[in-house]
Amino acid sequence: MLKTDIADYTNLTCTNLMIKLKILLKKLPNGDKLKFYATREQFDNIKKPFAKNPYRFQGEQVGDNRYYISIYKNLKG
Repeated sequence: MLKTDIADYTNLTCTNLMIKLKILLKKLPNGDKLKFYATREQFDNIKKPFAKNPYRFQGEQVGDNRYYISIYKNLKG
């Protein structure tokens, strides 16, 4: 079941999604997470850059070409 209150970025190019994520994550308070839907291609391209400190990446396939992504901004310390 898809949640409708979560951003859907499946229509963005991978480059535009990376730019958007960098802006959103910079503004995100430590300890919070960013949730959105992405395509398989987007998932593959963003997984590695956001799987290292200060972030934690989680992705779950929810359709043929649809992934539910959570990127946590870890507390520094």
